[in-house]
Amino acid sequence: MIVNWHGHVYPPEDLAARQWSGRSPFALDSYLDIHAAAGVDLSVVSNTIHSLAGLPMDRALAGVQRWDEYAAEVQRRHPDRVVAFASTIPGGGDGFLAELERAVTEYHLKGVLINSSHDGVYPDADAARPFWELVSRLGIPVFLHAPRTGPGEEHMRDYRLASSVGRPFDECLSLARLIVRGVLEQFPDVTIVGAHLGGGICEVVGRLDYAYELRDEAAFLGPYEPMRITRPPSEYLRQLYFDTVSYHAPALMCAVATVGADHLVLGADAPPLSPLLPRAIDLVQRLPLSPDEIAAISAGNALRLLGIDRP
Repeated sequence: MIVNWHGHVYPPEDLAARQWSGRSPFALDSYLDIHAAAGVDLSVVSNTIHSLAGLPMDRALAGVQRWDEYAAEVQRRHPDRVVAFASTIPGGGDGFLAELERAVTEYHLKGVLINSSHDGVYPDADAARPFWELVSRLGIPVFLHAPRTGPGEEHMRDYRLASSVGRPFDECLSLARLIVRGVLEQFPDVTIVGAHLGGGICEVVGRLDYAYELRDEAAFLGPYEPMRITRPPSEYLRQLYFDTVSYHAPALMCAVATVGADHLVLGADAPPLSPLLPRAIDLVQRLPLSPDEIAAISAGNALRLLGIDRP
C-alpha cells in the first residue's frame, strides 16, 4: 500500500484568481489523476495558505475558513482516496482556534497544516501556545510546511534557490525553535510531521546538542537563555516525524539513523511537483531497509498517525 503524505490543491476560485486552467497541478482533478497513475492508494491533501501572507488577520481567517470548507468537501466526495487537513495560523487568535476545532470536530478533517513561519513569526511564539494546547487535546497531527518566503530569500531569487534551499532552511529553523523554546517539553504528546525531511534538521542536530551542552563554556557564541528544556535537543528530535521529500537517499538514511524508520512517512510534494511522484515512491522502495520498514514508511506510519485502520 502507498500513502502520499504531501500534496496540495487549491479551491477553484483560487485557481481562477491565479489564471490557472482547470488542469492546473493544483486542481483537484489533476491531483486525483496523478495519484491514480502512480498507484497511490491514499493521499493527504493540504493547502499551504501561502496566499494569506501579509493579509490582515480577519481576511486570513476568512481564507482559512474557506479552505477548511473545501477540504471537507474533497474528503467527503473521495473518502477512499483522500484524507484532508485543515490549515491555520498558530498565533492567529481565538477565531483561528475556534475554526480549527470546528474543522476537526464537525468536518472530521484528520490533521492541520501550519507554515513553519507566518509573516516572520514562528510557531514557538507565546501567542501560539493555545494552538498547541488545542491540537494536543484534539489528538491530530500537525504538518509543518515552509512558508511562501523565508528569511534571506532576497539572496535566492535565481536558480530556484528559494525553493530548494530557502524554504527547507525555514523548516529546520522552525523545528529547532520548537525544541529549544520548550514546546515539545510542554506538549510531549503532540505529533508534528516536518515537511521536506525537516529541512535538514537531522544533519545539524549534533550542533544543537553542543550548543545546549556547552552552556557558559561557549558564551562567545551568544546566550542560551532562558533555559526551557531539560534534555539535549536530539532527544526531543526523536519525538518528531518527517516526510521523505528530499529526493536524496543518503539524507533519508540519516533520518532513519536519527529518528528511526517508524518516524518517516512517504511524501512527494506532488502536486505541484507531479512528475516526481513515481520517483518519490521508487526512492523509498529502494532504501536498504527491511521489507517491514519500507512498508511502514510507504503507508503504515501514515495510517497510524491518521488513526486509519486499513489492511
